[in-house]
Amino acid sequence: MQNDSDDKLTDEFSYRSFFENSVEGFFLSTPQGRFIAVNPALARMLGYGSPEEMISALQDLKSQLYLTPMDRDRLFALLNEKGKVADFETQFLCKDGSVKWISLAAREVRGRDGSLRFIEGLNIDITARKNAETSLRESEEKFRRTFDQAPIGAAILSLNFLFVQVNKALCDITGYSEEELLSKRILDIIHPDDVSIGMGYANRLIKGEIDFYENDRRFVHKNGSTIWASISMRCLRDAHGNPSYLLPMIQDITTRKNALASLEQYRLNLEAVLRSIPDAVLTVDKEMNIIHVNRAMGDVCCIGEKMVPGKSLKDFSGSCDRSCFNILLKTLQTRKPVIEYRIECTAETPGKSFIINSSPLLDHDKRFMGAVLAIRDITRLANLERQVTSQVGYRNIIGKSKAMQEIYSIIDLLCDVEATVLITGESGTGKELIAEALHYGGSRAKKPLIKVNCAALAESLLESELFGHVRGAFTGAVKDKIGRFEAAEGGTLFLDEIGDVALTTQIKLLRVLERKEYERVGDSVMRKADVRVIAATNADLAKLIRQGLFREDLYYRLKVMSIHLPPLRERVQDIPLLCQHFINQLNADYTKNVTRISDEVLRLFMQHSWPGNVRELRNSLEHAFILCSGGEISKEHLPKEFSQVMHVNSEGRVHKTKVSREAILDAISRNGGNKAKASRELGIDRRTLYRNLLAK
Repeated sequence: MQNDSDDKLTDEFSYRSFFENSVEGFFLSTPQGRFIAVNPALARMLGYGSPEEMISALQDLKSQLYLTPMDRDRLFALLNEKGKVADFETQFLCKDGSVKWISLAAREVRGRDGSLRFIEGLNIDITARKNAETSLRESEEKFRRTFDQAPIGAAILSLNFLFVQVNKALCDITGYSEEELLSKRILDIIHPDDVSIGMGYANRLIKGEIDFYENDRRFVHKNGSTIWASISMRCLRDAHGNPSYLLPMIQDITTRKNALASLEQYRLNLEAVLRSIPDAVLTVDKEMNIIHVNRAMGDVCCIGEKMVPGKSLKDFSGSCDRSCFNILLKTLQTRKPVIEYRIECTAETPGKSFIINSSPLLDHDKRFMGAVLAIRDITRLANLERQVTSQVGYRNIIGKSKAMQEIYSIIDLLCDVEATVLITGESGTGKELIAEALHYGGSRAKKPLIKVNCAALAESLLESELFGHVRGAFTGAVKDKIGRFEAAEGGTLFLDEIGDVALTTQIKLLRVLERKEYERVGDSVMRKADVRVIAATNADLAKLIRQGLFREDLYYRLKVMSIHLPPLRERVQDIPLLCQHFINQLNADYTKNVTRISDEVLRLFMQHSWPGNVRELRNSLEHAFILCSGGEISKEHLPKEFSQVMHVNSEGRVHKTKVSREAILDAISRNGGNKAKASRELGIDRRTLYRNLLAK
């Protein structure tokens, strides 16, 4: 008896310990539904501070515990019928008024005599699971609506490529009904030539080798026609990473593909046309980025092979003088064409002549989108013109007078000679053009031509500019700097206004010319100089030598060969040629259409002494261009000083008495043999013309 009593006490203690410490909710109630006991877990689950508080608040099981009377009545009916309930899902009302989903298991506990003693219940909180199920159901419904209403064809495929689900858009694309597609595999509607490629990518998706696949594929419509579609596909996997379904998205791009095919054919036709054109053709956008360039550009232009679509013309520099680019830029700025502009290239192929046309590039709506440049090589024609016109110009130098013809011959002799050349002449006669002709006409043409205006640099800076300096050589020399000699390595260094170089620098310059070596300022390392030197001055160097301002030995070292440019007043027969040349240039610069100068202006130009020489002539014409709207330049367009001279001549007070025989013959030829017109043009009377014509 004692042992039975002990066992009962032990069982009772164990049961109470389990009841009190369980993480699940437990309750005991009378058969009438009055709570006898609840454990702490159930009290906490429903928001009560203790089991006592919950029992006090809820006097019986039927009073407030359930949210819906229907669930409450169904629970007690089941208990009365079966004596127990399992997995009964219902909603409990918490203390704060919120609701929790509970999975309830309850049973009737009866005594040995079969009488109902009490009811016990187990309560599990399933609110989180119920919320997840609700969210999943809502997601599925949302997916279904999105899937069915999507404007792009969508489907769910089994792993053997059978259609499991399709939307209306896919039916519209393929021409099949939903029932017809659900009886097919996607391979049945892919074009036979694309099936193997499509299967290959799909199998890689299933194996997990790729996460996503997208490409353009051909499909076969129900009516037998071919349609192009952009297909993107993913593989849906389960929680363990195993493949479950394939999810393809299909968009009809047949119209776009046909348009692209037509556009490609148009592009190929255009390419064929451009390849057959011997002229170089270049198209650029408004920012000078290359859109298209034809094959002839590589033959015509020295940098043509470097021009590729997408590259900017602003990036090209170096040996190219960019003359044609400037014409193109003019069209981009003004949105107007430049027609038949003639240039002579001085880059890698000096002596080549070109005709340039630049036109606006418009789209089909006439909107400005860039410019088109066409370059025609007229070198052969230009050479023939030179022969016919007795060489009216040479390498951008304009003039056919006897003095200029002699200079052209000297340049031809000196182009490939390494000797130093001294160019002399008044300011504005074109000494820099002679230097360019010597450089670009010889073997050094592909190397740099570096120009230095010696008069524009202070004495303290000139030595550093010529020879360079090292860091710390003087105040402000924060890093090494190469000089002009080093920059011109392999090419030509043009020293303009050489008469203004200080004596200290003259000594170092003499050493470079004699030994072909120099030192940077502040450095002791001797450097070799593979540079041809061309010097120019408008000063009287002999006079400077007598004054002790210029070294005689440097003078003779510079004057190995000498070219003297005559002033414009001594070659007046070149003035009409120069005027026409500058008119062509200024028409392009100012986007005007000035065709000529009047006879009165030409006669005035022939009479003028031109102290500023060719530079003054160009500046005078530019002044006239600004005032002249187009057509013919007349005397009212000229600077004020020309009007004053004209007034004096009109009164007969100023007459020329000496004009060269060559200028007279040229004027007679230009006026069709009419000596009266020739004398008026030259500003002399008939007797003076005959006297000078007969003079030896």
